[in-house]
Amino acid sequence: MSIGSIPRKWDLHVHTPESFHNNFRFHNKEEREKYQDDIWGKYIDELEKIEDICVIGITDYFTIEGHKKVLEYAKKDRLQNFDLILPNIEFRLDKFVEGERLNYHVIFSEEMEVERIEKEFLEDLHIKAYNAEPRKLTKENIIDIGRELKIHNKAFQGKSDYIVGCMNVTVSLDEIIKVLGRKKSIFGGKYLLVLPEELWCRIDWADYGYPQSQDQKLAKLRW
Repeated sequence: MSIGSIPRKWDLHVHTPESFHNNFRFHNKEEREKYQDDIWGKYIDELEKIEDICVIGITDYFTIEGHKKVLEYAKKDRLQNFDLILPNIEFRLDKFVEGERLNYHVIFSEEMEVERIEKEFLEDLHIKAYNAEPRKLTKENIIDIGRELKIHNKAFQGKSDYIVGCMNVTVSLDEIIKVLGRKKSIFGGKYLLVLPEELWCRIDWADYGYPQSQDQKLAKLRW
C-alpha cells in the first residue's frame, strides 16, 4: 500500500567552528577536558544528536574548509543520521540595504568535488574592503586585509587578523554569477543561488543596473 509523500526537513544553513563568527564553546572545564580541547569533537557529537533533519548545508563565510572537515568525519562513518550533506558558501556582498550589508549563499550539489569548487570557483573570485584594491579570494589575502585594517582602526584591536578581514571584505554579486555562468560544463545544474535576507524585497535593483524583476530571479533556486 502506498503511504504517499513524506515531509522531510532540510537545514541548509549550518555553520561550523571554521566560520569566523560562531558560538561554539565549551560550557565548562569538564566538557573541555572530555574533548581534550577539540571543539570539532563536540561539534560532530552535537550534529549526531539531530533526529528530525535529513539534509544539512555546511556553511562557512568565504570558504569551504568547514565542509571539508565534516566530510572527513563522514568518511569515518560518522554523521550517519543525515542522508545528504551539502557545501554552502556564504558571502558578504558589496551591496548595502538600509545600512546593512547583504549576505548571499552558493549551495553546491553533492556531486561537486570540493577541490573543483576551490580551484574553479573560489579562486576565481576577488575580495575587497573599503578603499582597498581587489585581491583574489584566499585566506591569506583575508588575513592581510585584516592586518592592514587593524593598523588604522583601534576598534579592531584584540581580534585576530582573519576575523577582522572577514568582518570587512566583500565580493561582487556580478562576479559570482559570471564565474558560475562561464563554467557551465563544470557547474551547470549543480548549484543553488540563495539570497536569505529579510530586506531583499526593499532592494532597488535599478540602482545596481538590474531590471526590477531581478530580485525574483535571485530568489529562485537553481539546481
